Amino acid sequence: MAEQHTTAGRGRAHDLVSAALERAAAVGHLNAFITLDAEGALAQAARSDERRAARVGGPAPWSLVVKDNTHVAGLPNTAGTPALTGFVPAADAPVVAALRSAGAIVLGKTNMHELSLGATSCNHTFGAVGNATDPALFAGGSSGGTAVAVAAGVAEAGLGTDTGGSVTIPAALNGVYGLRPSAGRYSSAGVTPLSTTRDTPGLMARTLERLTTLDALVTGAPASPPAPPALADPVRPLRLGLPRQVFTEDLEDPVRTAWEQAVDRLTSARTEWVPVDTAHLVEYDDRIGFPLVFGEFATALGRYLAEHGAGLGPAELIAAVGDPDMAALLGAAALPGSPGYPGEAGLRGALATRSTLQEAYAELFTAHGLDALLSPTVPVCARPLRRYEDSLPLNGRDVPTFQTLIRNTSPAATSGLPSVTIPLPVSGSAPVGVQLIGPRLADRELLATAARVDAVLRCR
Repeated sequence: MAEQHTTAGRGRAHDLVSAALERAAAVGHLNAFITLDAEGALAQAARSDERRAARVGGPAPWSLVVKDNTHVAGLPNTAGTPALTGFVPAADAPVVAALRSAGAIVLGKTNMHELSLGATSCNHTFGAVGNATDPALFAGGSSGGTAVAVAAGVAEAGLGTDTGGSVTIPAALNGVYGLRPSAGRYSSAGVTPLSTTRDTPGLMARTLERLTTLDALVTGAPASPPAPPALADPVRPLRLGLPRQVFTEDLEDPVRTAWEQAVDRLTSARTEWVPVDTAHLVEYDDRIGFPLVFGEFATALGRYLAEHGAGLGPAELIAAVGDPDMAALLGAAALPGSPGYPGEAGLRGALATRSTLQEAYAELFTAHGLDALLSPTVPVCARPLRRYEDSLPLNGRDVPTFQTLIRNTSPAATSGLPSVTIPLPVSGSAPVGVQLIGPRLADRELLATAARVDAVLRCR
């Protein structure tokens, strides 16, 4: 992580945290935090500086923010919902513990879409998160507070969680890098669950190099990812899948322009494009998403609440949900006995279709020898806060906000595949991102491919 200079009488960690807290105050209007732990962060910094002054050693300090559904010992873990405002875990989630052991100083817990069930981070209890590039726009979600804190320069890196695009969407809409790892590659212990099949912690940073380093810190992987064939063999160009359907269609004008410029730039860099059929991937995902979430939610949440002694059950938590539309949806579909609850048969059917979707993705990668599948991360740019939570205009018609924002990210997330979003160069518009998807558990190879793509796109 980045080195920080010291001043007389102060350690590097103290200076780093003090600067971060000053920056957090300066951008407080963005509402990125639910809990900003100034006292705790300064105490962490003091311990780090004491160890280094005593020549005990240890990793260099750096700043981290954590989505408020991921446990940090001694800090509230609200998951963005009123019923959990008094819930304070006693231990760090494993993913937090891994980063702390590598020098991370936790600045606080970031704002989010309630219970991770949304894609704008407009929270009805804690307030909406403003976009880092324009506070009048939404941040994207559900990990919007983390994306904004990183993009606004408060923290060097951030932890979010991702079920259907909740890391990559806000990262793209705020102009930073985001990684959704393969399902199961990061521990989800100590994370308020939504769907055990689809949930995973994920990472955000302002550079791809740092994102790659963070992934190695969480997993213990070698610091440098293995080069995919296109990088190891300079004779063979990078081989990228170009979706024929859905992912590259019906884009907002700034997204389309940035996407076409990215394709042109990569083509000039000898990229080999492979057109691939992708409509069936979206069709499978459309049949899976809600049955999988609502079939797993109550059981996973009940187990989590009991394990951590939260003092309430799923029905009580849902009854206190701050967003009335979300409360109605959960009451109608997420609890056993409710009219929309998918039940055992619905969940089994969703899991069977998920296996078919995973096979379709695997066939796509192996049959075409792809290094990655490329598309815009989100088909639209960020829109005004509190105005387009339900629907938004796109190419002359109104479309549902949630389904539109997750359209390109959800199929791979449902399949448990790794994805990386990198910001595209844009002029005169809100940020736009490009998404790279790789084969399951090929996360490090995907990061290496993303580095090649990013280098081409950053070249002026």
